[in-house]
Formats: sequence, C-alpha cells, structure tokens
Amino acid sequence: MQARHRKLPTLLLAIGATLLSSAVSAEELNLYTTREAALVKPVTDAFFKSTGITVNTTFIEDNLSKRVTGEGKASPADVLLTIGLDKASQFATLGLTQPVKSAALEKAIPSALRDRGNMWFGIAMRPRVVVARSDSALSSITYEDLARPEWRGKLCMRTVLHQNNVALVAAFLLHNGAPATETWLKGLKANLAGLPEGKDNDVIRRIAQGRCEIGIANTVALAQLRDGREGADWKADADKVKAVPTVFRNRGTHMNVTAVGIAKYTPHKAAALKFVEFLVTDEAQQLFAAAELEYPVTKTGERAAIVTGIGSFPIDDRPIDQIATAQKAAVDLIRKAGFTK
Repeated sequence: MQARHRKLPTLLLAIGATLLSSAVSAEELNLYTTREAALVKPVTDAFFKSTGITVNTTFIEDNLSKRVTGEGKASPADVLLTIGLDKASQFATLGLTQPVKSAALEKAIPSALRDRGNMWFGIAMRPRVVVARSDSALSSITYEDLARPEWRGKLCMRTVLHQNNVALVAAFLLHNGAPATETWLKGLKANLAGLPEGKDNDVIRRIAQGRCEIGIANTVALAQLRDGREGADWKADADKVKAVPTVFRNRGTHMNVTAVGIAKYTPHKAAALKFVEFLVTDEAQQLFAAAELEYPVTKTGERAAIVTGIGSFPIDDRPIDQIATAQKAAVDLIRKAGFTK
C-alpha cells in the first residue's frame, strides 16, 4: 500500500507534464493578412514546425484596417500583415498596432524600412524601377532623368494616383522639394506615350510590343510574368523586358514594402512576437519573399533565382515612414500637375 502511495507523486508529475505539453502544443495565434493564405502558408507551416505554435490565417482582401477598427478591443487578431506603404502606414496612424521592442527585428531590418516608432516593420521589398526592352542600351538611370526631354513621347506608366506611384512621388518630394517635384511631374506628363492606365503588367507589355521605350514598374510584376504564372503570352513579353538600375540622384532605389505589425489588442502577445521575429530568420525570409518574388529585407535572406536575375538595387536611405507622411502632399502635387486618373 505504501509503495502505491510513493508512486502517486510520480504519476501526478507525469500527468502534469503531459497536460503542460498539450497546452504548449495547442498554443496558437491569429494572423490577419491581405496576402492570400496560400502564399503565407509556407511560412506559417515552418513556424509551426519550429515552435509548435499554430497560425490561424484570415485573408482580408480589402479594408483590413476597417475590419480591425470595427472589431476594436474584441478583435482576435494578433498579427497584421499587408502589402503597400499606404496600408502599412495606417497601422500607426489609426493605432491598429503597438510599439514592439525587439533587438532581433532592429538588427535584421534596415532602419529605413521600418516605422521609427516600431509600430510596423517591412519584411519584404518591392523595388520600383525603370523598365526597358532587353536590347536597350540603357544601363542605368535616375528617377530625376525621367522628366528629361529626350524621353518625350516614350514613357509608359500606370495611373500616377496608384499607391505605388504616389509613394514614389512622395519620396521624390522629400528628396527634391515641392517646386522641383511639380516640375518633374509636368515633365513626366509631357513624356507619356499614351494615357497612364492599366497595371504594371500592362506597362511591361507595351514596352515589349514597342509602344514605348521605357516605363515604371515594380520588379515583382516583371518577376511574376517571367515565371509564367500569368501565362505563356505574358511570359514571352516579360522575357523581352529588363529592369534598369534606377536611383534618386546620389541616393538609392525607392522601395515599397510588405509589412507586419503586432495588433494593439493581441490576445497572444508572446506568440505574436515570436512569429514576427521568425519572419526575419533566413528560412522565413527565403520562403516569404519567394512566394510573390519579392526581395528579402535582410542581408542574408536568399532570393529566388528569378529575382536574382532581375538585378540588385541599393536601398534608398530615406526612412519609409517619412515617405508615408508625405503621401497626401504628393497626391496634391500629382493633381496640380494635371493627372486626374
């Protein structure tokens, strides 16, 4: 009888350990993302394998900010992930995320690619550059050069009021000031080969077909067309087009971002931080950037082969959250220059 009693504490310890193990393995977090769940899954699977934490992914194609704002303190969201500077900057301006103190994030992510209040962090880059036919002699260019008379009637671009172009104009404004930016925008308008319309894909196609000599596009568009995901016809066009090394004068290349932040009312803060820090590991950077053929933000993140083939671009050192605050002024200048669509 006494032997049984002596075994009881050991049995209780074993049961307790089992229950604790089950609790740990059942740990989870909720990710709200404007990137399709299938494109995030390789990273969330790798995170589960590394930590045992399950990521429940909710794809919100539009109005992520509206969704989280509406849910308020009752929101189950732990981590918010979105594409584009305009949407990422709303994390801070609308108070949807919370400041994060993390040596791992600060070390891995260039300071120019994260909010200075640590309300959000860029985790993948989308260089916005000049594109030209592959047989073009153009080997480099500055954004300022795009307004030069030599490009009169030769420039293609999507609407200047699209968020990708607004961010570029905002960066130009910070580098060059309002008068120079207005003059530059008028030069762009004079150089257009046709109405600014369509998407970056369409800009690439028009260049391939000889309807214009140069254009402005994200490298993501060129990479995704080259890998064939949009079909053989699009791939054939993309193979005739190259990305031209493009910088601001005496600066670097304008980068848009995919960004992440920890929700203000996260129910699982510790797990959320683990996930965000996991996103800047070499494994996650390679997986995440490869899904949409972006550039990793870390120096050691491995690029997809197609991305490597497109080229390397130095990061503009203008803090990206400063660019975000200049977007409204950029829109005003775009309209003042006569761009209405």
